[in-house]
Amino acid sequence: MPSFGWHFALTLLVIASILKENERKKALMLLPFGILSDIDAFIGIHRATLHNIFVILLPSFAFLVVKGKKEWEESGKYFFLASSLLALHILLDAFHTGVFLLYPLSKESYDFKFWLGVNEKGLSASFGCERPGEIGEVIYVTTPSPAVPEVPLVNDGVELVAMTAALVVFAAKFIPRKE
Repeated sequence: MPSFGWHFALTLLVIASILKENERKKALMLLPFGILSDIDAFIGIHRATLHNIFVILLPSFAFLVVKGKKEWEESGKYFFLASSLLALHILLDAFHTGVFLLYPLSKESYDFKFWLGVNEKGLSASFGCERPGEIGEVIYVTTPSPAVPEVPLVNDGVELVAMTAALVVFAAKFIPRKE
């Protein structure tokens, strides 16, 4: 499972690449959307409750509800970016042991597989989707026990380097410089 470090690093890099330097407050407000889905490890069913396509649509739906106000019309890109950060999180998890994309309408999980590399025939790629099971059938989708679940922040050195680099890029863009 991608840990907090990967989700946070990608969130920082996406925000830093899209927003301008003078949008620091909006960048900070968007940060939680890249890691928000993992709250379902503590409430509900992990990889189901907040890891589905309906969660992705929530910021866009909120934008449509308040769109009538003039001051909100200019902020449509922030709602779209929030939805995109949620989608990125869910997509990343979909490639690591799967997610329940259609929960609560369907209790079936989807685990995407992708491989790109070189074999004896040359460059090769493959993409697939497995359905490992339904809620309750697979260990990683059961409701968390009353004990506090283990939530890794950083799993390995590569992730530490990626998260550190992302923090440096984000800080370099959004921390004001004295001139």
